[in-house]
Amino acid sequence: MKMQLRQNKCAYFQFLSLYKSQGLGHDSDGILGLSPHKDMKKKKLHYLWSLKDNGIIDRAMVSFSITSKDMGEKPYALFGGYNSSQIVGGASGLKTFKNFQNWLGTWALEGQGMYYGAKPMQQPGQDTSYPAIIDTGSSQLSIPPDVFEKIREEWQTALPELDCTSDQTFCHVKKPCEEVADKVKPVGFQMSDYVFEINPAQYLYRSSHNKCYFVIHKCRLPGKNANLFLIGDAFLKHFYSVYDFDMDTLSLGINAHSEGKVTMYQPGGRPENLQRTLISDDIESLVQTKSSS
Repeated sequence: MKMQLRQNKCAYFQFLSLYKSQGLGHDSDGILGLSPHKDMKKKKLHYLWSLKDNGIIDRAMVSFSITSKDMGEKPYALFGGYNSSQIVGGASGLKTFKNFQNWLGTWALEGQGMYYGAKPMQQPGQDTSYPAIIDTGSSQLSIPPDVFEKIREEWQTALPELDCTSDQTFCHVKKPCEEVADKVKPVGFQMSDYVFEINPAQYLYRSSHNKCYFVIHKCRLPGKNANLFLIGDAFLKHFYSVYDFDMDTLSLGINAHSEGKVTMYQPGGRPENLQRTLISDDIESLVQTKSSS
């Protein structure tokens, strides 16, 4: 009977899940929570461990390839493993990090620093590090207020007309994004001893009102939660992510559909010609997006 269940990928087990679709949109009918366990006594109610304990998957692991509409691909999740063909460099392009413990009990890396181009906005090892919450269920890309202010000043120097007050969340300018991309620099997030750099086209968004918005914004959560990096889909759509519940590790690699749009490197290993190459690709990408819209 157990062998038959395994072959059919079907088993009876318990797990906790939210089921109401209020506020989720027309194509969603519920939420499946995959956050780390908070109580080992309730381990049997955890979806991934239930799949493993029932022999449906061999490893308590889930991986995601997240996309946006302009990428021309469908997002998906794999239970029990990952798709190496979706990662630039295959399995060797996937870097594994220990889950950074935090007061929210969620998946996180250690937010050690940020860079604007090659210029540090936050000194790793000197300034305070903050939890970088990895959240596949959010579109956020927000950063602690003190770090954001330093980057905002850099943007303001390049774009004196930058408006960070009229919109409650996002800075913007009344210019085409392809013009803005030529004046600003890539932004790098140093997390758990690795730098993840995003070129301007990936943090600029052209609205229907002829405004160019900066999707990186200040974290506005109350209390100590304000000092968090919230790393959502705006970042994760460029990086294939793997969550190993048995080993309590998180792995990231450049998604194949974002090759040339983002990069990963160890601190001090930034290619000298990276900025010039990325900005050139930025402008081409933004022009193509404008032509197709």
